[in-house]
Amino acid sequence: MSSTKKIIVITNSFLLAAGIESLALEIRGLLVDEVFSGSEKKLCEKVLLKKPDLIIIDPESLGKHLIPTLRTLSEEPETVIAGLVSESMKENIRSKFSHQLVQDAPKYQLIEELQSIIGKYIPEENSKTLSKREVEILKNVVLGLSNKDVADKLFLSVHTVMTHRKKIARKLGIKTVSGLTVYALMNKIVDMREVERRT
Repeated sequence: MSSTKKIIVITNSFLLAAGIESLALEIRGLLVDEVFSGSEKKLCEKVLLKKPDLIIIDPESLGKHLIPTLRTLSEEPETVIAGLVSESMKENIRSKFSHQLVQDAPKYQLIEELQSIIGKYIPEENSKTLSKREVEILKNVVLGLSNKDVADKLFLSVHTVMTHRKKIARKLGIKTVSGLTVYALMNKIVDMREVERRT
């Protein structure tokens, strides 16, 4: 069984579609399987026939058909839907999406958010091994930084930091900061002098 996860993009913008494809290429196990403009007949039927793991929707491409399209696509429980939104987009449209990719966000943030959205669906090469980003977050948490402080320091969203912390806890089977501190010390992620200096 293939570990590659398929993305379907619905947008009539060539640039937005190309941007999503570019981001997907930088994340292991992701592939943009097809791009729909949103004007196709039987759009939902065609999209669901592809059995995508993630559907990214540009709301402006669907116009008045957005709500019925979301309603139909949401009936497939295995598929995750994310909105390709902008800061200027009306809140009543943005609020339709529990997962959002902000078009005008920096590249690194879009990659982090995309990983956060689909991360739990991509198999880990080694469930006990922390990624470089997870090690960074673990170190800062052990040194006493709050989720907001870590997010500000690493230029991430608070939501992304919280998602990484959950993955760290799941991988290591450790939920407490004191337990994570012991792990970090034993694995030389931090040393005792750093821990003693934390506030």
